[in-house]
Amino acid sequence: MAARALVPFVLVTQVPSIVVTLLQELPPEPGPRFQHNHIHGTLLQVLFLLRSFQTDSHRPLPAGNGIGEALSQRMWLSSRQNGCVVTRGAFLDVLVCLCEPKISLLKESEVSELRQKALSVLMASDLVISDASSTALGPGSTQYLLSLARVALSASVEIPELWRAPHLTTQLLSCLLQFSQYEVRELALQGILRSLQEEEEEEEKNRRHQWLDETTLSNLTSLALHEPHPQCLAKVLQVLCVLSSSGELLWRDGPKILSQEQVLLHLLSLAQTSVHSVELHCAALTLVSQLVVQLVNSDPKGASAMSCLAQWGALVCSCCSEEQPVEVKLMAANVLVNCTDALLTSPHLPLDMAGVSVCPPVAVDSGVGLLCRLFELWGQAPAGVLALAEWLLGEEDGNVDEAAADEAPTLVDEDEFLFEKGDLNLWAEPVQWVKLLHNNLSSLILTFKQTQRPGATGLDQTQLHSLLTQAQAKALSSQQALDSLPPLPQFSCSVEHTRLTLRHLRATLTLGVLERLR
Repeated sequence: MAARALVPFVLVTQVPSIVVTLLQELPPEPGPRFQHNHIHGTLLQVLFLLRSFQTDSHRPLPAGNGIGEALSQRMWLSSRQNGCVVTRGAFLDVLVCLCEPKISLLKESEVSELRQKALSVLMASDLVISDASSTALGPGSTQYLLSLARVALSASVEIPELWRAPHLTTQLLSCLLQFSQYEVRELALQGILRSLQEEEEEEEKNRRHQWLDETTLSNLTSLALHEPHPQCLAKVLQVLCVLSSSGELLWRDGPKILSQEQVLLHLLSLAQTSVHSVELHCAALTLVSQLVVQLVNSDPKGASAMSCLAQWGALVCSCCSEEQPVEVKLMAANVLVNCTDALLTSPHLPLDMAGVSVCPPVAVDSGVGLLCRLFELWGQAPAGVLALAEWLLGEEDGNVDEAAADEAPTLVDEDEFLFEKGDLNLWAEPVQWVKLLHNNLSSLILTFKQTQRPGATGLDQTQLHSLLTQAQAKALSSQQALDSLPPLPQFSCSVEHTRLTLRHLRATLTLGVLERLR
């Protein structure tokens, strides 16, 4: 707390000199009767000042600030020469902060030298040379080991190209994933998951190959089969979900290679018995569902004969029930959306999903998404785009809507329909349908444009022009009708205002979609 409190009182321009002054107060070599509380406090002040500088400043420290030299002279504080594991860990945290690539606080040569010295400390530490003494390091040992793990993660997963130690990557990851303390395994899995997710977002596939080799993948799959700690198990399953999304995984348990059916049975059992942990339950079922889709796509006949698929279907159904936590129901909805097209377009349906109960918006979204997928599979994307655009536009004129609006008052018969929702409440459902349809249609148009050959239209230009004319007329007429309503129409004539707003929304969205096709 005291270290954090110092930060607001230090100007950015004063950070270099204050950091150097604080580092110079630390002992340059081992000796008796050190006050480790003072050392720890000093290191925390340095750490928080550096982090604040990284966050608030957009310029490097001036050359020759002396920070790199002061740290190099006190590297013994991070090694076994220092008997206090708390100050060892704090010194390592300072090193990791300075070795990050976001904002360089030192010259590149100084950072490179610090990384090499940090690697030497790491390779001689309790994380890599693990023995019985590592479990008896005393108070603060967990924080120290986590500090070591952060160095190892930075060197092996996060920025391995800057640490220039590719020969150590597999060894470091094996040490992290197989370490006896679950906190170290959990931190390592969190770092791996974060890195994979960032790579997915940025589409940086090359970096993954630098650290994801056969040994690391084998360690991950073995961990998924034997990890005793629920939080670590959930994290490793989430990691495998990301890896599995880009292709089938080879599941190893030590020297033994497992079949897909063995893996499915194990994960199904795990999903069924992990309802006490929402995170673990969701991770297990998501991974099982990915494996089911891969199995159906690669071997539909073999999949149809597997009894475990019926268990999977029943488990998905149970996750859709009303009493389930929100996170579980969202996960089940996501599973259904991602799996439905693969299962229903397979010539050998492995199971009947008719009993699955989901909320109407999810069912509609899944159904329209499946229809779009079928248009793509059948090579009918152009016709599908125009058909869905016609759905989005709705009726060619307002006769049907107006007739329904005129008839609605006659439906209410005093006491018999005392609790009738009325017209106004029912307009929310068409709005939701229109937005779901628009989202799926936009995705289909994007796919159509990406797969369209240069110079080819593929669209019925006559139908496209007709739809454009209708949409323009409908947008104009509905806007004119809205403008002619009395003041505060949402209160004075709510039903008519809502009906015209919906009509105008349909026409406007359709125009936007059709303009993208021109």
